[in-house]
Amino acid sequence: MAQINTNLYSLNAQRNLDKNSLGLASAVERLSSGLRVNSARDDATGLGTGMSLESSSRKTAVEIRQAGDKISGHQIADAALGVVGDIAVRIDELVKMGGGSAEITLLQANATQIQADANTAIGANAGSFTAISLAAGGGDTAAIAALRVTAGAAMNNAQFEIQAKQASYEGQMAKKGRIMDADFAAETANLARFQILQQAGMAMVAQANAIPQNVLALLR
Repeated sequence: MAQINTNLYSLNAQRNLDKNSLGLASAVERLSSGLRVNSARDDATGLGTGMSLESSSRKTAVEIRQAGDKISGHQIADAALGVVGDIAVRIDELVKMGGGSAEITLLQANATQIQADANTAIGANAGSFTAISLAAGGGDTAAIAALRVTAGAAMNNAQFEIQAKQASYEGQMAKKGRIMDADFAAETANLARFQILQQAGMAMVAQANAIPQNVLALLR
């Protein structure tokens, strides 16, 4: 039945055209952003999960950097203790020789300054170490060796911590990618599909709008 006042064919064609335009806009947005989920309209649950994973992954990245700072701090401590150990050996030599009190005093001061400088360079966030005061009578090499063992163990622990957190970070990013990232092959196919549908829809709207004119031809 042909009608003039209410053109159902045109209304239906326009509705389909609007739907295809939304699909085309969505495909363009996903291809341009690289994301499947750009707003809550796309996937509210996925967006919430993706935001949570983004927050978790950023925290993990910060923790990895902090663990790296700890390793750097322990390396500085170990280097400082290595120098202090050499000083302790020299003090032992002077004590064995029965002299050199002036040099021993100077060496003690140097050892104290080296450790203070090391702690300043390390900073509180990287984990400072407890300095050792060298005795004028010597015999501190074993204590220094124990401190270096502690520093080495701390470096190993921090390295293991980094490895564990890196694995966690990679897992978080992979899960986020599966939820949030766009499938470029699928979206490219959708883009081509909706472009064709939009062109066809525009042609059908034009034809549907011409139907009332065809009705007028019956009056001639």
